[in-house]
Amino acid sequence: MVAMLSRRSSGFQAVVIALAAAIGTVGVAFVQAQDQPPAAKTTAKKAKRGGLLAPGGAKGKALGKEADPLTKHAEAAKAVPAGTFHYTFKIIASDGSPLSGSYYPSRLGTGAAVVMLVHEKDRSNRDFEDKIADFQNRSLAEGLQKDGYAVLAVDLRGHGANLRRSLGGKDWQMMVADLQSAYIFLIDRHNRGELNLSRLGVVAVGEGANLVATWVNLPGGAVSSQGRTSDLGALVLVSPMVDSKSQGLRIQQPITALAPRVPLCVLVGERDQASVDIVKSAKAAIVRVPKNKVELFPSSLHGFKLLRLEPNITGAITRFFDETIKAKPEEWEPRYNLDPVAYSEVKVVANAEDTTKKDEAK
Repeated sequence: MVAMLSRRSSGFQAVVIALAAAIGTVGVAFVQAQDQPPAAKTTAKKAKRGGLLAPGGAKGKALGKEADPLTKHAEAAKAVPAGTFHYTFKIIASDGSPLSGSYYPSRLGTGAAVVMLVHEKDRSNRDFEDKIADFQNRSLAEGLQKDGYAVLAVDLRGHGANLRRSLGGKDWQMMVADLQSAYIFLIDRHNRGELNLSRLGVVAVGEGANLVATWVNLPGGAVSSQGRTSDLGALVLVSPMVDSKSQGLRIQQPITALAPRVPLCVLVGERDQASVDIVKSAKAAIVRVPKNKVELFPSSLHGFKLLRLEPNITGAITRFFDETIKAKPEEWEPRYNLDPVAYSEVKVVANAEDTTKKDEAK
């Protein structure tokens, strides 16, 4: 399975996805669009070592605010304190499809760790806006932002505020590239001094967990330039699917491969038949690494329901991130980025908890 990110130029079509499957392994193949210009073909050839095509132009540098597509919304953002609002927007995926998302900037700037939130099948990033009683009645996104993290949550294609339609296996393969598009958004915000991408964590739920495990295992996944290792510094999988057949997303091999490379936390209800068997089969490989964790909760709840309703699960997530990405001693440095990120439909939204406080003050 492979996805490759294409340059957003008017003279050629987006790069086509090719899927190569092999028993017990993730196959890698590239298919280039026929209408690519010579420059794009040259760039694609450099990526033939496998995986996702990472940005690789001139060395990045901190970008000025005058170049920021969010600049025109700066006055609206100033109306609420730093760390208490978020942006909603759409970005363009590698094949030209718009992807809806929400971005919660941190008050800590270049010192901020960042968390990407990935929802499960038939849900949306709004799941991460719902209040969680065990999280001081904040949403997961708001709570992480309150703790100083920058947060990004995107709607996978065919979900949420994106164009809704029935999805096949090829669409799910394309979602691997969508995650890389979301990562490139984070490169852009990193280069604007809003976060430190070297401290990247991901929380992925249900089929989203299988998707993220596939993405990170592909060469080039969460990588900002050729020759650089993955930025992912911590991964939380909530209710990963034992076998996500309809999406073509296996979990056994990817999760076993990730265990020694990335600090990994797996959270599952012990009576959740869709997920618990993966813990039984992979637990030994996961916990063999000291930083990794597997936690079972006395519940049959799955996915977002487990995340929202099971006591102590949010505490497990924040403790894990505090011990991994938040404590990671990485200094900020600019990144490579091939193309600017295109934004549309940008809005500034005060967090719900702050709106409630304002109403109470009246």
